[in-house]
Amino acid sequence: MQSCAKKEVALNTVELTLDKSAVFLTPNNSVSVNISTGNGEYTAISSDVKVATASITDNVITIKATSKEDKANAVIVVTDKMFKRQSIDVVISKLFEMTLSKTEASLEVGVPGKNELTVDINTGNGGYKTELVENSSQFVELNTTKLESHAKLTIKAIAAGIAKVKITDAKGKEAMVKLTITAPSTLALSKNDVTLSAVQGREDITVTSGNGDYKVSVANSFIAKAYAKGNVITIKGKVNGSTSVVIEDKKGQKATVNVKVEGAAFAMNLSDQYFGYANFNDIAIVDQTIKSLKQVTFEMTCKIDGYRGLQTFMGLEGNLIIRGKNDDFQPTHPLQIVGLGDKITLESTKSFKLNEWMNIALVVDCSKQDISEKYKLYINGVQDALIVSRQEDTHTSINLASSSDGNRFEIGRAFGQDFRAMKGIVSEARVWTVARTAQQIKDNMCALTAETNTGLLSRWNFTAGAETDYIQDSNGGKYETNLIIANAKLGGNYTPVKAPQSVFVSKGCPN
Repeated sequence: MQSCAKKEVALNTVELTLDKSAVFLTPNNSVSVNISTGNGEYTAISSDVKVATASITDNVITIKATSKEDKANAVIVVTDKMFKRQSIDVVISKLFEMTLSKTEASLEVGVPGKNELTVDINTGNGGYKTELVENSSQFVELNTTKLESHAKLTIKAIAAGIAKVKITDAKGKEAMVKLTITAPSTLALSKNDVTLSAVQGREDITVTSGNGDYKVSVANSFIAKAYAKGNVITIKGKVNGSTSVVIEDKKGQKATVNVKVEGAAFAMNLSDQYFGYANFNDIAIVDQTIKSLKQVTFEMTCKIDGYRGLQTFMGLEGNLIIRGKNDDFQPTHPLQIVGLGDKITLESTKSFKLNEWMNIALVVDCSKQDISEKYKLYINGVQDALIVSRQEDTHTSINLASSSDGNRFEIGRAFGQDFRAMKGIVSEARVWTVARTAQQIKDNMCALTAETNTGLLSRWNFTAGAETDYIQDSNGGKYETNLIIANAKLGGNYTPVKAPQSVFVSKGCPN
């Protein structure tokens, strides 16, 4: 027999809350009470309809005094469809003294949450009017749209000073609200326009006046980034373009900096002194797909000025890497593609040339069975036939977060070995999670248009043009993995170092 399970429906109930728990009326007058939160289908019942009645329209309860006696009391009970309940005490009198919820308060001009005050008329006789006395109109503005219907008004501070608001009713009763208004310091900066003459240039600006606890936001975080430390705001470029940075203090005061990044195009001379590394494990924490990719493309544009055996171009040591094969005394100098702990080794048919700009693109498509289709190498946009030197295994998928060198993805050196440092210049490197076509590779060796960015995981444009310890990832997607710069001469050391501006040289492109 099948058992029957009772399906329980989860009901999202909220408490019933009203904006007033007591009202004071003169005979034949009415007042409104708002339902702030509740569950709908409201009812309102009076304990004595000869004293007061209640009706509901939408979320507004209208209470009307029906008693003509001088002193009378009733209770209005409000219930919603979830049987949540609240009550309103009703007091009716022919004459009330004027009393307010606030008679003194402090406000701050322009500070959200502190620049306005709502004053409720607790008791009064209807027919309410307001007056700004002693030139108070220069310090506050009044909103009286709910003065008669809800017996309340809103006061907004507009300037520092002392303001007084007098409220009178139809019986001549009156009450006064006194307001002490202060203005926070205006947020001012040492400059409001910044032009960075290097793509990864930086500039510090100072908050010259403000109220502390500064926060920054960048309109277009693809163009630049910014952060605050004390009263110093640091702005760093990412790619050429224009954006704005908004600085806000704890009082809600804001100031805007217009930012332009106008850097020249450079390449970085690694010169066997520097290399770069990134770690895609940071992405794998939130996106496991990069650990089992069926397709990848590695691209690099570079100019090599010396041969050396196993010099690293780019990739994942022990997983999938592009490297040089022979020292300068050897007759040939092919590119090697090596992976899976050296179980797969492929070599280019052609030797690469020195002192010429070269674009290298390795495309791996694990859905292909034929090794010549699974691995393709393009040099300057032209496919180069790969020679199979070793084939004990091939990739069934590619894990970009795995290498035998601390899971690092590296450009310019691998495995902490000085002799594997690249001798040359790099202008750009890219990692894709798709198999780029021959035409796409050929058309985008030296430039990349937005229409061709599908699958672009990282794009390192070595055009920083300023002292830096990283190369900005400008892929434009939801992940950003900057390339950390380290000293290639320090063996197994991966400590970031600042490369001087002088390592950034003219950028070229394959002919």
